[in-house]
Amino acid sequence: MWDRLATMSNDTYLIEDASDRIGDNALLRRWRELLAESESHDRVYQSPEFFDYLRSTAKRHAPPQLFTVIERASKTVIGVVPLVLRRHRFEFAAGRWRFGSLPAFSVVLLGSAPLMPAQPGLLDLLFKFLLEQFPKCHAISLTSLPSDSKLWRSISDGIGNVRGYHKHLLNNWRDCHQIPLPASFEAFMAQFGSKRRYNLKRQQRQLRDHGGGRLDLHRIERPEKLAPMLEALTRLITPEHRAQLWTAEEMQGLAQHGMLLCYQIDCGGQPCALILGLRSNDTLHLFNIFHDNALDHLSVGTTILHMAIEDLCNHRFTCIDLGYGTPGHSYQSSNVTVQRAHVLLMRTSIRNRAACWLHLRFSSAVAWARRRVK
Repeated sequence: MWDRLATMSNDTYLIEDASDRIGDNALLRRWRELLAESESHDRVYQSPEFFDYLRSTAKRHAPPQLFTVIERASKTVIGVVPLVLRRHRFEFAAGRWRFGSLPAFSVVLLGSAPLMPAQPGLLDLLFKFLLEQFPKCHAISLTSLPSDSKLWRSISDGIGNVRGYHKHLLNNWRDCHQIPLPASFEAFMAQFGSKRRYNLKRQQRQLRDHGGGRLDLHRIERPEKLAPMLEALTRLITPEHRAQLWTAEEMQGLAQHGMLLCYQIDCGGQPCALILGLRSNDTLHLFNIFHDNALDHLSVGTTILHMAIEDLCNHRFTCIDLGYGTPGHSYQSSNVTVQRAHVLLMRTSIRNRAACWLHLRFSSAVAWARRRVK
């Protein structure tokens, strides 16, 4: 699919394949420096640890690849670009009705942005290189690009077509929720009124009483802690749902690379709720909250989130990122909302133009119909 010796350059910059230099200490050190400077909310996916994790579990997908951007004059690495090749789809669906889909094989930039300056000329060189380097790919994929990011401003100036690509928002702009965490749990609770604080404590007390006075929170980060959680996960969700989540092997890999961060609460010695997530420095990326449906009346989902927040504050975390959509269990009054989108930089071809046009018109028609129904 790609030539390991491939490079692209101009008078100022050189882009080259560095996939065979993963063990280079100087490159790794520079990679970490650029990561520390990154403002990406998804920088966990740009880390050397996540790259190593993808390589160690590259059975279901092609392995990740790494490219560097070098400034010619200083011979300094100013950019590191980890990526994977994946297949996305233009889905033509409305509610339960699915009318079909069109595949889009893509170069996915891990972290939704390259670890380099968001300079238009430099970005043009990188995107041109990637589209030429992977001729079978229809697009460059930025899976979670914020609307206020420097990268979006650089590629949305209206001249993308003459750059060799056409930008397309796969599912339009969507709200993503975050829960900012202050320096202490007491400060977090102070954001709420007395009634809300009372209800949160009451819900936790009722769940503890249901367990005969036993309600235990488990923080799960290390591989040796996984076995009980995997067993609890099997008990709390259906096999169909379990098949959509990380495999046991993938969780082991994430834990071995120090990226996994999950929580479990046991009520009366029995698991009753789980949180699945990844950690990135001081941020928890929360993907799922599962709980025993028989305990719905005890607000167990809210309780595990409440207890996890206390633990995160104690460990000096500053944010919980809930990703796309509206969370089922959240502190709405303390949440902040940001807009992100799955942006595809589509290769300029008749096939891609037609796919984008059809998908945009279909999505607009579905949105119009939903407004009419409401």
